[in-house]
Amino acid sequence: MTVEVIAPAPIAAQPVAVIGGATGPTGPSPGSTGPTGPSGLSSTGPTGPTGTTGPTGRGPTGPTGFTGPTGMTGPVGTPSTGATGATGPTGFTGPSGGPTGATGPLGTGPTGPSGVTGPTGFTGPSGGPTGPTGLTGMTGATGTTGPTGATGATGFGATGPTGVTGPNGGPTGPTGYTGPTGPTGLTGPTGPAQTIGFEFTTSGVNQALTGPQVVGYYEVPFACTLTEWTVLLDQSGSVSFELWKCTYAQFDSGATHPVSGDKITASAPPAVSSATKGQSSSLTGWTTSLSAGDILALYIASGATATRATLSLRATRA
Repeated sequence: MTVEVIAPAPIAAQPVAVIGGATGPTGPSPGSTGPTGPSGLSSTGPTGPTGTTGPTGRGPTGPTGFTGPTGMTGPVGTPSTGATGATGPTGFTGPSGGPTGATGPLGTGPTGPSGVTGPTGFTGPSGGPTGPTGLTGMTGATGTTGPTGATGATGFGATGPTGVTGPNGGPTGPTGYTGPTGPTGLTGPTGPAQTIGFEFTTSGVNQALTGPQVVGYYEVPFACTLTEWTVLLDQSGSVSFELWKCTYAQFDSGATHPVSGDKITASAPPAVSSATKGQSSSLTGWTTSLSAGDILALYIASGATATRATLSLRATRA
């Protein structure tokens, strides 16, 4: 088969299609070599589009280089026993055209037409980062203060009237709800017992105290328990007291209450014999519990010599 090598066109490449002819039939063995098949048709592909002509350079174009020689066609294979010989290798492509001719002498050729302006390239990035701020310069010295100007004269205009006082704020809002009462605190410890005292003072008006007689009444202000009695006389003498008790509702100045049947001192009454004082906390048989509002009557059972006496009762408040 024949291989056709086509040199490249100087302006545009032209692809070439190479088609090989069909191999003829193998002759009988042994037999003569069959006739060579017809050569394949060679068809040239379509011509590619002509590229854009570049701008004319300065100075004349140098001569075109020589076209290199066509490569050698490979040898036809030797037939053996009627078989088709192998296709020889493709010959080497000849070297490219000869060396470029020498540059022609400089000369200003005619100015070629201006090429089409290409698109504007992308804008490059902005400048680099801002450099650090330089050091602040030293503050200059403060200038000398100029002299103070003279004070202007006070104006003679009259003072304007006082503005009207604005209205007070809006009405007071409603009082908020009272929060719930907190829990009752713990009861504190009981304090020590409170000791109290009350007195009866009686006088015979320069005469000896004698009995029997009721010499006074006393209302008990609060509940208490009697614990001790004391008798004091103005001189050495003798006296014996009794205490009678009733309620305020029962009191009728002794018509029915208080009377001897209301006695609370039993058989151990407050008494002094031939002395100026007496005291005892042994209240055997006494009714010692008193209620607030009870009425006590001081009764002198007997007396001699002393003209003035004081009975003091000590009690523990309930």
